[in-house]
Amino acid sequence: MVPVSLGRSAAQGQRNDLRGSPAWLRPANIAADRSLAFRHLIVWLAFFVCVGVLIALGHVWLRLKVRDFGYRLSSTRQVVEKLEQERHALRVEAATLSAPGRLEDIARGRLGMVRPQKGQEAVLR
Repeated sequence: MVPVSLGRSAAQGQRNDLRGSPAWLRPANIAADRSLAFRHLIVWLAFFVCVGVLIALGHVWLRLKVRDFGYRLSSTRQVVEKLEQERHALRVEAATLSAPGRLEDIARGRLGMVRPQKGQEAVLR
């Protein structure tokens, strides 16, 4: 009688190689180990290349964002400076328009008003 394990492997055409055995039982010169190690090396190398590419893309994206924010900040500063100049000009214009001498000239010229004489003044409470 043949043991069951031998009968099955012979019947199913399985090869008797050392690929499924633990590493300490396999000799170092088996090509399967070398190709497996080479595949692992390729996988790790591809992983690190992908990580490097992602880091590079992140760096480029970040630099573009910094440049974009710099342009926005510069244009905002220009707008603020223009508005400050406009505010100053409007304040100067308001001060000249509300000057007492100018208001008196307008009251006399356009409206025909005169200064009140003594006794025409009334105090309102």
